[in-house]
Amino acid sequence: MDALSHLPGADAFDALLAREAMRRARTGEMLSIAIIDLDGLREVNARHGAASGTELLCVCANVLKTTLRGIDQLARTGLDEFSALLHATDARSANLWAGRFEDALDAATRDHPATPVTCSFGIADTEEGLTLLEVAAKARRRMEIVQSVRKLRRTSGS
Repeated sequence: MDALSHLPGADAFDALLAREAMRRARTGEMLSIAIIDLDGLREVNARHGAASGTELLCVCANVLKTTLRGIDQLARTGLDEFSALLHATDARSANLWAGRFEDALDAATRDHPATPVTCSFGIADTEEGLTLLEVAAKARRRMEIVQSVRKLRRTSGS
């Protein structure tokens, strides 16, 4: 358990994926994985202090918890990264959830000195017959692409 976010950590999420892969082999349930990276946390820590960055991480974790359904599973899988396993959900529906999460995060951080607070998402599902490990890798690659584009935009000022 991650002490800051009160969420399972990366090892627990890996174990969850292994269990869910076995269950999915029996049930064929559609699953999606979302990798969520809190953008610019280092800059928030440098500009506003580590306490501000910690506050944002906690707010992000709480908003994730409240926007996910009870059957979905969430973990803090990196310093500024969360991973969610969404049951009976395709990528299209997971992207709709991501939009709701972004709206809720915007509302929850509106008065924070580091606004706007944004996240980079990568979402993939098991629709193409991918294993959960392949889905997780695909979601991570998508998140990294989005993150790279956002960083490029910040540095170029657009």
